[in-house]
Amino acid sequence: MMIPDSGEAITSEADYRTILEDTEAAETILTGEPIRIGAIYALSGNNAAIGTNILRGIDFAAEDINRAGGVDGRPVEIIRGDTQGDPQVARQVAERLIRLERVHAIVGCHQSTLTEIVAQVCEQYQIPMITAISTVDSISTHNNEYFFRLCPMNSLYLENMFMYMRDQTEKTGSQVKTIAVFADNSMIGQEAIRCARLYAPQYGMEIVKEICYNQGAADLTREIQQLKEVNADAVVAESYVSDAILLMKTMKELDYRPPILIAKANGFADPSFIPATKGISNGLTSVVEWNPDLTKGQEINRRFKKIFGIDMNGHSAEAYTAVWTFKTAFEKAGTDEGEAVKDALKALDIRGAFPDGPEIILPYDRIKFENRRFDNLWHYNDNAYASVAIAQIQEGEYKTVWPFEYSEQEIVYPAGYGE
Repeated sequence: MMIPDSGEAITSEADYRTILEDTEAAETILTGEPIRIGAIYALSGNNAAIGTNILRGIDFAAEDINRAGGVDGRPVEIIRGDTQGDPQVARQVAERLIRLERVHAIVGCHQSTLTEIVAQVCEQYQIPMITAISTVDSISTHNNEYFFRLCPMNSLYLENMFMYMRDQTEKTGSQVKTIAVFADNSMIGQEAIRCARLYAPQYGMEIVKEICYNQGAADLTREIQQLKEVNADAVVAESYVSDAILLMKTMKELDYRPPILIAKANGFADPSFIPATKGISNGLTSVVEWNPDLTKGQEINRRFKKIFGIDMNGHSAEAYTAVWTFKTAFEKAGTDEGEAVKDALKALDIRGAFPDGPEIILPYDRIKFENRRFDNLWHYNDNAYASVAIAQIQEGEYKTVWPFEYSEQEIVYPAGYGE
């Protein structure tokens, strides 16, 4: 089977692996026992779309690594684990992958509550773990030696959102003085509220309303009516994808149009969000860990899109980067033994590109895990150089609008939501 020249998308994961085995992957003969990396995400339930998209990035990285010679000639094998979005299941899956599947490392999860649980299991069994997605600040405060975070902490996401709301005045002439916060009752939602309280006064803004709703809500009418009543200059939102879609649909029904609606990625960055809100989400802004109009990662995204029929997004780009980070650590360790790989991760300082690999495609140029103090707490093994950008949905796709030095795209203000 060959990738069609017409550009017709191949969306099946099985077809994807068959294509690579039949063509490019067959060019490299790998020997030795595989390096087994467990990938633990929700692959069923409400958050399955996010987990499936993350796995695309993981599979894509593994195939790229194997085509390039593997890890010192050993193939990378991805072992899946479905958390179903359930904490108890997540623990069971981690135990199974470590004890029965004998994985050498784990990437996961995308729900911070579950990531924290899996990190505890990895610490118990001395299995290195990287989270590419989970952002809740507190998960890196436990001084787990085997747990590493590639993505920025929640607090950085939120601070960049406030920086954008401050800086957009330069382009729109409209100052944000009042904000409302819309977040679910998950760990990540509660931290969004905490961080908003921390940064609002620092950036000269007042929180006039905090709305905390139950994740997976069937109806958000009351909550959107409350937002409409306070009429804040901007709404800061944190939701998983089903709730993010319901938010936009309910806003449409109630004719609520905040001048700025800025989201902390999550469900708003999921590939299913824009198609599900077509015509009603134009103008929404969101944090992005990666975006197709960034100058970095263009060739990698071209190949990714040809196979899966969609662009990479922040989640798949971060997952791709996490697997390459593990590849580098395994080679520096010279073994698959957990303690040595952990020590190699602690010593990593990747600048610009991976050794004999691709450039760092995320909106920063260095990966180095460090301990640092923030808000009177120590955080351990966080990527000290991680950062994000802000993009706005314009004509049905995200366009990077901040930082201004990385984009020439004009900001649409006020957001029209379909107008």
